[in-house]
Amino acid sequence: MTMQGSEREDEHRAAPPELPALSPAVERDRREFERYRIAREKTERRSVVRGLILLAAFVLVGSMARAGLDRVFVHGWWHP
Repeated sequence: MTMQGSEREDEHRAAPPELPALSPAVERDRREFERYRIAREKTERRSVVRGLILLAAFVLVGSMARAGLDRVFVHGWWHP
């Protein structure tokens, strides 16, 4: 029985190509970008939290205005 091309045992195959080593400048840029990305995520998180708190405050004020201040703060609630 005859073996075909890649099935032959005596055939030597080349190793898969390897990526060249990264230059120091590329590695430095990757580290700088990672630091930038982390700082940007932190800023973005703060912005989202600030927006949610502001939205909650608007909803509270709107609900209070719609209900009327006399219903929200009943007379005498601040006196024992």
